[in-house]
Amino acid sequence: MSDITFKDVEALIAILQNTSAMIFTIMGIWIAYIYPNAVLRIVQPSKVTALYSEADIERVKLLVGVVILSATILSFLVIGVAAKPFIVKTAAFTSNQEAFTGVGIWSLLALTYAQLFCIYIVIASSVNFILDLRNLKAKKNLSRKLDGEQNE
Repeated sequence: MSDITFKDVEALIAILQNTSAMIFTIMGIWIAYIYPNAVLRIVQPSKVTALYSEADIERVKLLVGVVILSATILSFLVIGVAAKPFIVKTAAFTSNQEAFTGVGIWSLLALTYAQLFCIYIVIASSVNFILDLRNLKAKKNLSRKLDGEQNE
């Protein structure tokens, strides 16, 4: 493992940083767009009286959890990249270079796995949103048919 250098993983670090920022942005927009009352409740709690279903609460928790996980990944990357120049100049690193490299690679792989989970949640949330819209449209069409209205 000692033959792996920082240059070898630089592209992975950049991808993780960019993906984390993208996920952070997308999920933040999802929360603000789909649940504007949730955002309004934080900003102006006295103006919002709407209650959310249990499913909506769980969805918001999932979205916020992904935002937090993605921000945590980005934080670890920033700390790691900032600390690297100082760590490699220590005597402990010089005498245990292979152990430090192993921990660094393991950490990057763990962050990559967590980031892939976040990407999966972004995709799954998008697909669920489309399915929810389709189901809502089908329910409205069925309701119109049962009420005797013409389908347009």
